[in-house]
Amino acid sequence: MLYLSDEDVVRHAPLEEVISAVEEAFKYFSLGVTVTPLRTRVEAREYRGDILLMPCYMPAMNVFSTKIVTVYPENMARGLPTIQASVVAVNPSNGSIMFVASARALTGMRTGAATAVSFKYLGRKDSQVLGLIGCGYQAGWQLRALSKVAKLEEVMVYDIDGERMEKFAREMGGETGLPVKPVREPEKLVHGSDIVVTATTSRTPVVLKGWVKPGTHISAIGAYTPDMAELDPELVASSKLVVDSREAALEEAGDIIQAIRKGLMAKEKIYAELGELAAGLKPGRTGVEEITIFKSVGLAVQDAAVVKVLADHLTTR
Repeated sequence: MLYLSDEDVVRHAPLEEVISAVEEAFKYFSLGVTVTPLRTRVEAREYRGDILLMPCYMPAMNVFSTKIVTVYPENMARGLPTIQASVVAVNPSNGSIMFVASARALTGMRTGAATAVSFKYLGRKDSQVLGLIGCGYQAGWQLRALSKVAKLEEVMVYDIDGERMEKFAREMGGETGLPVKPVREPEKLVHGSDIVVTATTSRTPVVLKGWVKPGTHISAIGAYTPDMAELDPELVASSKLVVDSREAALEEAGDIIQAIRKGLMAKEKIYAELGELAAGLKPGRTGVEEITIFKSVGLAVQDAAVVKVLADHLTTR
């Protein structure tokens, strides 16, 4: 059986192709032509960990895959990855396993690609400054993907771990050639950014409504359970809100669930799924001063999209 390491995944799945494939996958998801059950979550409570199971069959792309993910927020202190995962690629015509891949890089790539797609439809085209809150592994892929679709001139980063923040700024500045500046105050970062990405495991908001200037696009990728939240519920309720999946967001996205519970918004306040924008069913940004939010909990169709790119490259090598 073929096994792909993270290095193999990066080598055989060019990020530009992943962004295009993820955009197509979102479109097919919102058009209802994929088989994508809600993610199954099993909690290992005594270890503060979660195990997630994410299967998907996407006939339009002829791809069938499932991912097993573990999320252990305390692993950072142990010197281990917070997120560990593997994906199994299945031949949809006969059920044989084509390959198993480490999904750490795959998950980072597809999550970064989702933010890149959201920027295409919701970001201002003159956006130049990116603010990243959270400097873990996911943040690197957010920067890499956004640099493919936005004309970035400056990046500001914040993390509660000052040493990690400084290291991230040095390494990503060297990799991208962009000025990546550590910022000690998240309010300063948010107010000075055209695009804000939150990539944390926070249970309390890390972005407040009063910090956000008109015209900002926010991609919130960290909170994936009802008790987690990265965004001020008043900010969520007052912005143009786009999600990856309505059903999944109302089941899992604490940023949205908590705003609804507080009576600040109804579920109908969700403007669209990202796939509806990609399919041309609804317009994206319609005003330069709109504050837009893309709230992602992560979908199996995104993983399947990367599997499709990998399978195509592996069969032609």
